[in-house]
Amino acid sequence: MKYIAFMAAALVFLYIRYRIGVRRSRASWEERLKTQWGQAPDRQYADGDMKRISRYYQMFRDGDSEIDEITWNDLGMDDIFKLVNHTRSSIGEEALYRMLRLPVCREEVLRERSRLADLFSGDRQLALEMEKQFSLIGKNGRQALCDYIAGLNDQPCRSNGVHYLGIAALAAAACVFFVSAGAGVMSVVAVLVFQMVTYYRDKAQMEAWFSSVAKVVGLVCSGEAICRLPGTEALSSYVGPLKEQVELLDPVRKRGSLIAMGNAMGGSPLDLIADYMKMLIHTDLIAYNQIIRLVREREAAIWRAVEILGQLECGLAVASFREYLGTWCRPVLTAEDAQERLSLCAEELYHPLIRNPVPNTVQAYRCQLITGSNASGKSTFLKTVAVNAVLAQTIYTVAGKSYEAPFYQICSSMALTDNLMGGESYYMAEIRSLKRILDRGHDRLPVLCFVDEVLRGTNTVERIAASSWILRSMADMNILCFAATHDRELTVLLESWYENGHFEEEITDGDILFSYRLYPGRAAGRNALRLLGLMGYDGEVLARAASMAKRFDRDGIWSMDDES
Repeated sequence: MKYIAFMAAALVFLYIRYRIGVRRSRASWEERLKTQWGQAPDRQYADGDMKRISRYYQMFRDGDSEIDEITWNDLGMDDIFKLVNHTRSSIGEEALYRMLRLPVCREEVLRERSRLADLFSGDRQLALEMEKQFSLIGKNGRQALCDYIAGLNDQPCRSNGVHYLGIAALAAAACVFFVSAGAGVMSVVAVLVFQMVTYYRDKAQMEAWFSSVAKVVGLVCSGEAICRLPGTEALSSYVGPLKEQVELLDPVRKRGSLIAMGNAMGGSPLDLIADYMKMLIHTDLIAYNQIIRLVREREAAIWRAVEILGQLECGLAVASFREYLGTWCRPVLTAEDAQERLSLCAEELYHPLIRNPVPNTVQAYRCQLITGSNASGKSTFLKTVAVNAVLAQTIYTVAGKSYEAPFYQICSSMALTDNLMGGESYYMAEIRSLKRILDRGHDRLPVLCFVDEVLRGTNTVERIAASSWILRSMADMNILCFAATHDRELTVLLESWYENGHFEEEITDGDILFSYRLYPGRAAGRNALRLLGLMGYDGEVLARAASMAKRFDRDGIWSMDDES
């Protein structure tokens, strides 16, 4: 009796300890969710993660316009995505990536995205409860959620006839046992062998897809929980349709629980019993075959639920990103597409990835030509304007005090490289990149483009001649171009079509200081040789180079001969 009482007390103690551990773990989890809000995500991305995350965008690329691969890479948009990616599930991060790749030209869509973010910013408790549910869905390590769903839909529909036959045979064998013990034992053993062989044979073909079923089941469970959250009245346009979809998918959830039930590796007696029951009556295989049919019949409901959940979690991510920025604004976007109306006006724009950035104000009513020395800020300025233009037309958020522009197609030609494997030189890659921008200049929707060092891959004379006419062609088309160059000749040749701006630096006490401020007009002087001097280059070499440059400015002739 004492022994039984001791065992009972021990069990109660272990249960209480378990519950305390669960409560502490949950409290720690909730505290972590709270402290990470409004912070830069600290997630480490493994090789292949970005390719997996982009799969949803690749499958559903419908949109008003698209950020192509060249522009996405030029602007370092993978890093921008990672900064905005305050999501907890694969649904959210795949939807966010797709959102950033597909700028929209409908203000009502952007305003609704902003409304969601405002709602979560103003109701942190609701945002926290939402984050908990998305955390339960989690993120995939091997393949995209959309691939799990598409893979299930591609699986063959197998009949459950053999499994039902086995259950009937097992029941018949049990009945035989009551008539004749010997015959009954033989019948039961024979049926058990049959059930075990067919179970492991069929499970080998299905088991790889059990994880896909678990993803869909998790999606449905979290969707149901979100629909039950208090304070979702302002989300009725999402919760109502989501509830309809998860109700359609509830049979998937119920059958999915039969697959998840039991796990011998867990060591629990109940799990062991459940595993043996699955082996005897094939409940998980029957449920799987039923789920495949349901997925095919209700595929549209799955994708619609994914879309709604993705929109909700993107709203959470944008709300957290805005808090991280501190200084941000909602853009003012117009639908004007007439060339004479092309403009971009912004106050104190900054790049969200730069710590302690120097903001710049932009008043562009025609194309802009930016000059300045290396490292003075030209390329960063182009990327700052471009990245914020993308954010304005995707998440309705700009890193700056104000932003006003028409809806644009956004493209660039900035960070090109040689394609050695494809046998394509830098120059060939560059002219292909520029040609795609010119081709877009005939579209109804105006183009906002960013070009860094036009035709740097060829000789000086032809570069200036071709660059001047390419840039002028852009100015004559439905294009607002921001171009950076070292060629001062272009600032004179194009001054009737381009507004000149420049960055400058100050060299004092053997050091160079960059202000990173944009000033009006063309750069006043050259500093390349002075920068070489600061780096310790031979003084005589620099003096001869300076003399050579002075002679070219005076006579227009290059010569290596010393001046007499």
